[in-house]
Amino acid sequence: MLSQPHGQAPNPIPKVDESHPRSGKKRLLPEASTASSHENRFHSRQSSPKPSPAVILLTETNPSPSPAAVCKLRPSASARWLRPWLVLLLFLTVGFGTYFPCLKGERIWDDTYLIGENPFFRSPAFSAEVFRQHLFTESFSTHYRPVQNLSYMLDYWLWGESTVGYHCTNVLIHTVAAWLLFLLLRRLLPALWKGGDERGVAAFLIAVTWLVHPVHNAAVAYIAGRADSLAALFALGAWLAWRRSRDCPGWLARIALCTLAALAALAALCSKEIALVWALLFVIYTLLFDRSTRLRKRLLPIAGLVAMIALYAVLHSLPAHRATTPGVAPELLGGRTVLALRALGDYGRLMVAPARLMMERSLGPSDMYSSHAAWLRSIGAEYLSILGAAVLALFGWLWMKRGETRTLRRFGVLWFTVAFVPISNLIPLNAEVAEHWLYTASIGFLLAVAGAIAMLPEKARCLIAPLSVAAVLALATRTNFRAADWTDGETFAQRTIEDGGASARLLSYYASELGRKGRFAEQELAYRRTLTIYPDSMTARINLGICLQKLGRVEEAKPLLDIDRTAAVVSNVPRNWNAALNAAGQLHKEGRSAEALALVREWKPANPHTWELAGFEANVLHDTEGPRAALDVVAGYARGHWWHLPSQLGLSSLQREAGELEAALVTAKKAQRLDIRGSAAFYETAKCEGSLGRWPEALESLGVAVARAPKNRAYLDFFAAILHQLGRNEEALTVRRKSEALAADERKRSQ
Repeated sequence: MLSQPHGQAPNPIPKVDESHPRSGKKRLLPEASTASSHENRFHSRQSSPKPSPAVILLTETNPSPSPAAVCKLRPSASARWLRPWLVLLLFLTVGFGTYFPCLKGERIWDDTYLIGENPFFRSPAFSAEVFRQHLFTESFSTHYRPVQNLSYMLDYWLWGESTVGYHCTNVLIHTVAAWLLFLLLRRLLPALWKGGDERGVAAFLIAVTWLVHPVHNAAVAYIAGRADSLAALFALGAWLAWRRSRDCPGWLARIALCTLAALAALAALCSKEIALVWALLFVIYTLLFDRSTRLRKRLLPIAGLVAMIALYAVLHSLPAHRATTPGVAPELLGGRTVLALRALGDYGRLMVAPARLMMERSLGPSDMYSSHAAWLRSIGAEYLSILGAAVLALFGWLWMKRGETRTLRRFGVLWFTVAFVPISNLIPLNAEVAEHWLYTASIGFLLAVAGAIAMLPEKARCLIAPLSVAAVLALATRTNFRAADWTDGETFAQRTIEDGGASARLLSYYASELGRKGRFAEQELAYRRTLTIYPDSMTARINLGICLQKLGRVEEAKPLLDIDRTAAVVSNVPRNWNAALNAAGQLHKEGRSAEALALVREWKPANPHTWELAGFEANVLHDTEGPRAALDVVAGYARGHWWHLPSQLGLSSLQREAGELEAALVTAKKAQRLDIRGSAAFYETAKCEGSLGRWPEALESLGVAVARAPKNRAYLDFFAAILHQLGRNEEALTVRRKSEALAADERKRSQ
């Protein structure tokens, strides 16, 4: 704009012609020009400017505008404090403050595998291999989530074994996803709601409510649950990159942003299957709500998205085919429809009043509708069906109600519906309900609620800000208390059971946590309680037998581990080859090694990727026939599982015992790249080099092992022996004293 000449007053608000001859509307009349002749010539060359919406608003409502109306022309305060970087700082503060209690949490449930036993996160050498593997190597699960494994790989490189770093990454991903949601809604809401500056405030309130809502605990406080937030992070990033590409003047920048959007969409798909829902939401908005561009231009990003989905389908086909859990009969369509209604009621209740949060949720007894008597026994749980019908009616009303927020409400209802259908039980799943499944659907719920709130009368809107702040604080407080449940496995299981989540799986997990801490007497009681409630739980039955073995009650454990009695059903339970393994171990202790080998070999074909079975067979052969007999078993497994560190170390050890020293050294050095923070491969390398008489090289390799595991007494003793071999006796004595001090500390702790 041209500035006013010095000494002149600013132009007044334009006058209005009260009688427009054609349209009947009030017309703006030009003011007498007081600008210089140069300015007059400049304005004469310009086309007649279109009045701004603010001016039209003033002229159509008040011929003599009030001071309150004039204030609307000034920059709003929200435009200043809703700057993206300020919002990001606020979200980081709120996010980490809300989830602070879980940051020091231990590994819980699937964390034990994913950032413990999982062989694919300890080295960048597996960056390509994760795209050829399922998330769980020994399970009926067909989850394909390579990006989740890549995120754990980055965490391991940054934090090692410290779970604090993994929890911080979870909170960071969720917080940045909420910030991206805020940025995206600022761009989407103009096409959905003519709300002026209120749209920015609405985008902020929706995003911050989503950030602190308690239903996301399982996706944020639970390390294994980060797949939902990863998918949201990349999907929101892809959507924003595409929107930004439309505003770029340069074609190179547009190509770069479109490429970034495509790669982010693929990363979202490889994070979790829910990204397909994000893709559908993008298509719905682009075709039905975004009218700012021509149809041909709107179809181009959809075509690119289809290409990314096709590429994802190719990647998804790389892992070997895996059968789903056998013996599970799908629910009839009528039963699934009722479950969908009840799930809708449960999810709606959780969004409004998030009490009794738990991992193992249920919609009632599985036989609730098998007979009239069964229904009467379970009628207390029927309130969920009533709630579901109420939520359905509310969404129908929000869809039909007229008003300026109708488009926003419809988009919110559509968002929730599209995200709810896959988790509604209309499609058979491995559970009836789960809180973290609401991660994407909750955004649609909040959009619909925002549209409903915006329908309030002008006088009531002054209460929106304080009530919104109060709601956010209340939700954040509830989330903070819930985050404390994830501090350790025992606490998590106890509180879930207290809240009503006493499923067979949860009770067995609680018992396993007691056993992990060496409290076997309490573990026995926990397993017996599980079998009292769930007498058909094969997992509890087998693990009770293992517990009794550890307590020295072998005869009492034998019936529970009787393979003849469990063989008919145990194959339907993932990872329960350990029943056969424990039975075989007992046979080997009794000197019946041939029977132990026969039992393990019977189970190996059905579990070809289970190292425990191959390793046990190799140990029995080593004890009975020597290292050469065991070498073939381990070599066969290691060839098919180059990524499996324990098998590679076992192969090197057997090669060394069999006199194949050079081959053992090569195997040990290859194993070093399978764990960027591990020490065992360097220890094995040092032993191979020592066997070859290469003591300086052995000292160097063992030095790496000691640096990574300075409290390992075996490493220190061998380190002292090598120093002594090299004639460095004083240094050897110092190292040996350190080893003895560690041994003394261990004895004190054990007492």
